[in-house]
Amino acid sequence: MNMEPQRVGQRVRIDRRTIDAFTAYMTKPSAANFGRVLSTPGAELAYAHHKWSSVTSRKAIDAFWREELGRIRWSKRMASSIQENDNYLKARRKAWIDAVLEYLPRGHIMNSKVYLIGGYDSVVWGEDVALNLANIKFVKDSREAVYYLVHELAHAGYFRYRCMPDLAGLGTRRELVEAVKLLTHLEGMGVLSPLKLRVKEGGLSDGDYRVLMDQGETKARVREYFEMLRRLEREPDRGIRESDYGILDYFSARPKRLWYIAGCYMAMKIEGRFGTSALKDMVGRGHGAFFRAYAEIEDPLSL
Repeated sequence: MNMEPQRVGQRVRIDRRTIDAFTAYMTKPSAANFGRVLSTPGAELAYAHHKWSSVTSRKAIDAFWREELGRIRWSKRMASSIQENDNYLKARRKAWIDAVLEYLPRGHIMNSKVYLIGGYDSVVWGEDVALNLANIKFVKDSREAVYYLVHELAHAGYFRYRCMPDLAGLGTRRELVEAVKLLTHLEGMGVLSPLKLRVKEGGLSDGDYRVLMDQGETKARVREYFEMLRRLEREPDRGIRESDYGILDYFSARPKRLWYIAGCYMAMKIEGRFGTSALKDMVGRGHGAFFRAYAEIEDPLSL
């Protein structure tokens, strides 16, 4: 059977060991079942992401997972939803592969493992992904599992071309600014990648997309993002203080999720002006090209 050219050679493997261990533990909590969760590569990947992102506060892996699992309200509905979403991901494989490739450089070949987990978040680590099937959004709407997977695999594709920034190793505010810009480009492309699929299927209930459908609110958040970025760009040679890391939470935290909204808005503007091919190429060229292209289009502080 012939395959579409853009899908030939793509290697995305699903690893279910963590979600199986998670389900066993939530069904019958025990030391043995908890240890089974900890021993899986998906649990280790999620913990590695936690250590990377939690620059000033890190828990040991057992404390981390006890806290994450303790937050979950287990139910028969969640158990059945996990199985339904596992099957749904298999059935929609073509849709999510095509959506991811839509915004990665031409000729990109994915080579990623997707670890299905329960708890923590859906995250990327290098070119691999952890997808949290216990996400309450997935319980309510299976389509969200596909949309979130597209988002995280877009990140995995992005990190083919550069390394994740070493947040704990940043030395100056200039380096912090560069990390913020890289993560803005990363998250903007992640939000954009499932957008066409969401629009086609009417899956726009997620908060980021409700904002992006509201032009006034989007522009207000873009202005706020760039106002804070300009402040951050002052004193570029000053050494990093622990308090400076709070800016990462400011840009990423709910409810405003500034770098998600601003990054996607910038990407849409670039695509509208320069075309999809140019936007795809910027994934390979990096965040500098992305910010320069947007600067040619408009002054965000005048929105």
